[in-house]
Amino acid sequence: MAEIAASIRNSVDLFLAAVKTSYPLTAAYLYGSYAKGTATPWSDIDLALILRTFLHDPYEDQVSLMRLAARIDDRIEPLPFTEDTFTPNNPLVYEIQRYGIPWHDESLASDKPRKISHV
Repeated sequence: MAEIAASIRNSVDLFLAAVKTSYPLTAAYLYGSYAKGTATPWSDIDLALILRTFLHDPYEDQVSLMRLAARIDDRIEPLPFTEDTFTPNNPLVYEIQRYGIPWHDESLASDKPRKISHV
């Protein structure tokens, strides 16, 4: 597993905390170059967000999440899915599930969400 810098962990944690105040977040994965250990100073922070449901039109929610991310760290690139669409028959989801780093998964706690440990 790739080592994730404290500044990146902090940005992800702040962003996910903000997301949870408005969206029904059930899981989140860090994927892409940070998960693979190939990040450069110019890399974005790819985050897959799994929501119970979209609040509005998927495009509108995508834009709202991108605006929220930009206020916290402009490198964050959120990509929302619903639980129904986050399936391994989608090639990107397959890659996220295979190589991504689980950051938050509500299903691991019986009474409340908890952050999955990560490097």
